Amino acid sequence: MCKVIANIFYLVVLSLGFIACGTNKTNKAVLSSNRVRYNFNLDWKFVKDNPDKAQVKDYDDAAWSTISCPHTYNDIDTFDDFSLGHHDGESNQWRGTVWYRKHFTLPKTANGKKIFIEFESVRQIADVYVNGVFLGQNQTGFIPFGFDLTPHIKFGEENVIAVKVKNDRADHFRKNFPLVWNHEHWHPTHGGIYRNVFLHTMDPLHITLPLYDNLKTVGTYAYAENVSKKSATITVKSEVYNEYKDIKNVVFESFIVDSEGNIVQKGMDAHNIGANEKFVFETQITISNPKLWYTRYPYMYKVVSVVKQNNIVLDSQETPLGIRSFEFNKDTGFHINGEYAKLHGWGQKPTNSWAGLGAALPDWLRDFTYNLMDEAGGNFIRWGHCAGSPSEIAMGDKYGFVTLMPGVAGESEDEGETWDIRIAAFRDMIVYYRNHPSIFIWEGGNWAESAAHYEEILNVINTYDPNGKRLMGNRRADNSACSERYVSIEIGTEGWEGEYPNLPIIESEYCRDEAPRRAWDKSSPDANFFKHPNIKRNTYKLTSEEFAVRQADHWWNKMGKKPYHSGGANWVFSDGPHGGRCPTEVTRASGEVDGVRLPKEAFYALKSMWRPEPQVHIVGHWNYDDDTQKSVYVISNCSSVKLFLNNELLGVNAEPVNGYVYKFDKVKWKSGELKAEGLIDDNLRVSQIKKTIGKPVAIKLTPITGPKGWRADGSDIALIDVEVVDKDGQRCPLDNGRVDFTISGPAIWRGGYNSGKEHSTNNLYLDTECGINRVAIRSLLQSGQVTITANRPGIEQATIRLNSNMVSLEGGLTTEMPQTFQVIAKEEPLPAHTPYIPPYVPGVTNTSKLFKKFSYTGDAPATLRKNVFWGKKAYTDMNYNYTVIPRYLTGSEYVRVPNSDSKYWARDLLQFIAGANMTLYVGHDDRVPRPEFLREAYVDTGDDFKLGNVTMSLFKREVSEGESVVMAGNCDGDAPEAARMYVVIAKKKE
Repeated sequence: MCKVIANIFYLVVLSLGFIACGTNKTNKAVLSSNRVRYNFNLDWKFVKDNPDKAQVKDYDDAAWSTISCPHTYNDIDTFDDFSLGHHDGESNQWRGTVWYRKHFTLPKTANGKKIFIEFESVRQIADVYVNGVFLGQNQTGFIPFGFDLTPHIKFGEENVIAVKVKNDRADHFRKNFPLVWNHEHWHPTHGGIYRNVFLHTMDPLHITLPLYDNLKTVGTYAYAENVSKKSATITVKSEVYNEYKDIKNVVFESFIVDSEGNIVQKGMDAHNIGANEKFVFETQITISNPKLWYTRYPYMYKVVSVVKQNNIVLDSQETPLGIRSFEFNKDTGFHINGEYAKLHGWGQKPTNSWAGLGAALPDWLRDFTYNLMDEAGGNFIRWGHCAGSPSEIAMGDKYGFVTLMPGVAGESEDEGETWDIRIAAFRDMIVYYRNHPSIFIWEGGNWAESAAHYEEILNVINTYDPNGKRLMGNRRADNSACSERYVSIEIGTEGWEGEYPNLPIIESEYCRDEAPRRAWDKSSPDANFFKHPNIKRNTYKLTSEEFAVRQADHWWNKMGKKPYHSGGANWVFSDGPHGGRCPTEVTRASGEVDGVRLPKEAFYALKSMWRPEPQVHIVGHWNYDDDTQKSVYVISNCSSVKLFLNNELLGVNAEPVNGYVYKFDKVKWKSGELKAEGLIDDNLRVSQIKKTIGKPVAIKLTPITGPKGWRADGSDIALIDVEVVDKDGQRCPLDNGRVDFTISGPAIWRGGYNSGKEHSTNNLYLDTECGINRVAIRSLLQSGQVTITANRPGIEQATIRLNSNMVSLEGGLTTEMPQTFQVIAKEEPLPAHTPYIPPYVPGVTNTSKLFKKFSYTGDAPATLRKNVFWGKKAYTDMNYNYTVIPRYLTGSEYVRVPNSDSKYWARDLLQFIAGANMTLYVGHDDRVPRPEFLREAYVDTGDDFKLGNVTMSLFKREVSEGESVVMAGNCDGDAPEAARMYVVIAKKKE
């Protein structure tokens, strides 16, 4: 009996780390009779070329480079050019076809096993071969896929996997057929095997992998129903494949295992499976007093599914399980397990680009980013347009982030081959990720669909996730009149009002402002921002201080103070080379952290708003010139703030702006300590001090590695923070001087970047920004000690030594998995204080007979008005009125837009569904280059009118009832300094 139990328990323990009975020797025996998962990342050969016959097994690749995955060949040409502006991403990157080859040997003892390869994804097009045999192609760039290698593998001798990778694309994303999402408009085109690769060996009688593409298998599906604090019913469905040539009598067991490794409950099923047949086993298990998964207490179970024959364990598979119930309510927002929770977090690009590294990151660096989001109080993430990686979705589980998960999409309704790839990718994504409790919403696409496409999307969900109870929505669903019949949640974009009164709402992209970390405020040294030669072309001219303060404005007024609003995603968390609007920067500087994850003041602002514990943060530093007088902003989730300078009380503020911003005007700078105290009910709960820092005297180096140290696997990264400090070891906040580095030992220098300088990556020198910067070094397959020295003339240099640790590699294979941080779920408190939320009274509701499903995605709201005539206000933020206008416009409905968006470009700036047959007019500033949408779809009426002293040319087009109208930004190029925003007028046809 003990032996049977031991077999089961050792199987359960495979990755849980506990032993019921037996010995390590017995454990090894059990492991050898079950599946093995190999880390297939190490020791590939790579060439940045497209040679003939590179797929052939005996091709000579000795002269190729040796690399390890994750890998991109665009790590050396990214973050190095200024943004083009107008939401155009970094385009000056090498694009083309390359090859990867990996030599590996499976032991003869694996003969008779099934062998599968799993790619977590490859950008963008991957053609895969084994021993010269073509296996297939994947074109998604973001979705895991796999192949059965078994018929082509030689056991006990060398095999070769060859992958041809292409990342080329058309110049314009709309013409990049069929892969419209593979464009720097959405994601930097970093090509390569940029995520993990695994090799699986298993018994011919096995639980299938959740890899539908090529394999057509779905794995295990586990879900919870009838969830309460007293009990929950867990259903486990596992697809088992008998690839033997005879019938097998199979016993299937499922174990629910808690986070401490204890078996909570067990289910069992049995069935005879014919030769080369698949069968789905199903068990139902009731758990008493389950620990529920909350955003503030993300407790995780695991399901271990076991296949046995003749009481011998043949195979097992582990599946994540989080037990929760939830509701998105149109009137009261989001509730989880009956508890109200406001969702706040970020959108993040699934390329997750890092300066010097591109999109190829070890898992622990992705974890590093997630940990920062958790530190700042996030509990929501929307993966931008395409799916996040497997490791990152698992991080959503363990950190408690409600996840909005897409497949692959650009920003269009697609047809033909593009749609076929998209809907297949959506299916593959759901099959792979459907067991993760952090996913609450499937994003059908980044644009509205036709009714036929919506039905396909829902059919995929109903087929592969019928019991997940997840919602489905499309960003910009308001582009299609049929959307409301299919979507179950409104995914807004800078939404000032919900477009669907009968649906709950979640915001997908808000606060798209940009500001670099290096520009403190207007009272600090310029740091090559306002004096930058490109500053006039910037859409945003915001300092770090202004950017931080605006976080509260955007959050509070768009979502925070609206009880019905579920919350939303700040766009985005980390700076990256994707669609920046500011050509003073080499990134899109919308992040709360920069391109090497160093926090901006905005990070601490959101932390002070969103963390449940009492928080207070003084925005900025305290090193100024003697004659400086400025406003001091304190962000706090407390009910009042006191501000002290050198222990002298400067003021008490109990009336925050936008819920969290406490402003203290005309503070005269004095050297010393500026202290803010946060109070709740007049009780001191938290404080912060900003000191005047002394002159730079030394460089300080601080290494950051993964939880198991720095691994000599050829792709692991060690980070080094480079600070300039004063005599007391405190960072000098205004330091922005050059630091030079030397490196020796087995490593590759990856460097960092300077946000306002071109070609700053991959150099052995770098400027500090606000006293700090961060560089990276990559390991080789050779272990050893690496020495890094940083120096600057006139101050003390610094040296550190790092040891890279050897990874066991045999036959090109290792069972050492990519490292991530272990997170133990701990219950966080409820918010210590919630700002006063006045009874919600909607503003001027955007309703009209002509502009249906109206939305505006700019930085300020637009409103709808009726009956335009002399004296009507044209803009929401300027006192210019319509005066003399063509008589035929009198009585028309019109849009009052913010003139502040005159330089803001987005392809979906203004959108509506026509409520009647009408003539649509656009008044456009003659001094501004006409945007594409105006040139292509509108005709010049020949009439002009004046707004103030600016002449507006009048254009028109005919629009039919039910037609979707989308208008982009004011111009496709650079607008003059005093540009005027276009205005929109519509008149119903009689």
